[in-house]
Amino acid sequence: MKTRRPEIHHMARSQLRLADFPDHLSVEAFWQLVGTVEHETLDFKGGPNDSFKELLPAMAMTDGGIAILGVSDDDDQREIVGCPLTQKTQNRITRYANACDIQVKLKSFMVNESELIAVEVPEVSDRIVTTPDGRLLRRVGGDSQPLQGDALAMFVLDRRGPSAEEMPLDHPFNPSEFDLDAVNSLLARLGRPETDCAGLARTLVDLQVAEFAPDSVSGDNPVVLTAAAVLFARDPRRYVPAASVRLRRRSGVGPDPSPVADDQECFGPLVKVVECCDAFVRQHTGSYEVVTGMFRDTIPEYPTAVVREAVLNALAHRNYGLEGTTVDITVWDDRIEVRSPGSLPGHITVDNMRDEHFSRNRRMMRVLRDMGLVEEFGEGVDRMFHEMEERLMLPPEFESNDVSVKVTLRNQFLVDVEEQAWLQMLGGWAGGAAHRRMLVEVRRRGEAAKRHFAEVLGDVDIDAALAHLLSHGLLARVGLAGGTQYRLSDAVVRRAGTSQVSVAKRRRELVLEELASRGSLSTAEAAHLLGEERQSARQLLNDLTSAGLVRAEGNTRARRYVPVRR
Repeated sequence: MKTRRPEIHHMARSQLRLADFPDHLSVEAFWQLVGTVEHETLDFKGGPNDSFKELLPAMAMTDGGIAILGVSDDDDQREIVGCPLTQKTQNRITRYANACDIQVKLKSFMVNESELIAVEVPEVSDRIVTTPDGRLLRRVGGDSQPLQGDALAMFVLDRRGPSAEEMPLDHPFNPSEFDLDAVNSLLARLGRPETDCAGLARTLVDLQVAEFAPDSVSGDNPVVLTAAAVLFARDPRRYVPAASVRLRRRSGVGPDPSPVADDQECFGPLVKVVECCDAFVRQHTGSYEVVTGMFRDTIPEYPTAVVREAVLNALAHRNYGLEGTTVDITVWDDRIEVRSPGSLPGHITVDNMRDEHFSRNRRMMRVLRDMGLVEEFGEGVDRMFHEMEERLMLPPEFESNDVSVKVTLRNQFLVDVEEQAWLQMLGGWAGGAAHRRMLVEVRRRGEAAKRHFAEVLGDVDIDAALAHLLSHGLLARVGLAGGTQYRLSDAVVRRAGTSQVSVAKRRRELVLEELASRGSLSTAEAAHLLGEERQSARQLLNDLTSAGLVRAEGNTRARRYVPVRR
């Protein structure tokens, strides 16, 4: 009997193992355990069909994962249909796995009265696994997609030999040179007992960043890998030259090599390096205290999660085989640049990095996921874009060549900081960048027409964006036909408040005070003063001109605005 999925909104993102599946589950407990959405390490199949045959090598070439047989592969009408582990079914699964030279594990379990099968697919990192007809597949979201052309070539080249993180350390293992606090912090997160110097070797082996030598009898002769030193050594530079981060604060705007105001180096266990970099960036960037409605908030100049993600990406994905080259972080007045040694790993490019992932340092990434420092399935880059979009800041910029990867974060805002704080109270409900920009425009004006949105958004499909905002209850329509205006919905006002009159007044006063002080302003100078894009500043200056408070002098690029003397 088919059992339809109940309305459960939980979505599991951690990687499941066979041990996570008890022998019997209720329907509700099953969906709570596995989630309802397929992703890189989870797939649903009705049985071992042809698409299951392609799933096995795709998972093996990504992060491994679990395929659950006995659930319909229909996103909209997913149902528990059952798949008993008969001899015929087991033989078919084994035959498909053998054709790809993959060793899978099986477990049958009951969900109410239906028998299901969990198939655990291992990650294969030391060789290439293809389909029986020779195609190389990778998991992208919930799909198995082929690699082609240059992407295929780069992926294969990256698998030619072991990563630098897997190279054994040149020095004999000395437990006193490793930070036990960092190791035990991870063990506590995993629910394991603490270790001491005597048990450190066994712990590093369990964490898969060390291996016991073949001649080891009592477990006292571990081969400690580079990954262990980077993750846990008190000074990893002893083992990996330049395994540190060089931080500089330069005056002026980038990327000019202006004078260095501060120069530091961070080294140690990776988690402490990240904390050191966070502290440096906080010290050399600003923050804003804003009051929105009844709330007072402090907003950093750059989203904290974005800076942290940029640092973690640089440390986790750098090529540790390039000795003598550090991760470099430079802070200017207008940007932060994070540069890491080595090109992008595998088949990853600047164009596909938001949708696909590939870990050069797989052992390190596994530990960092266990620490909760990195996203489970390579979502860190996408998160960076999302966080910048929520603040209506320019998106992060990625550049890659044969020797390094650079990410640039700019502190240029499309709206002012108080408006960013207001948008944060709406959270993800506010939609994408265009929707957020439209909400801010309505908040500024009280009511806005389509032409007002067109003035600030340019080529955006205004009708589609308005339809989204109306259908999601963010805007309300006022008036009919040619006189239609849009205002913030009551739900938005209740959630985030509205201070559009005081906000508009403050912007006007700020510009008028600057005009009185300086005598004149260009559009670019007004935009810099307000921390907004030029279109918004130009609109305010035009409004002040219409009100008779300022006068425009000159044309086009040479135009300046001067106060009207009364």
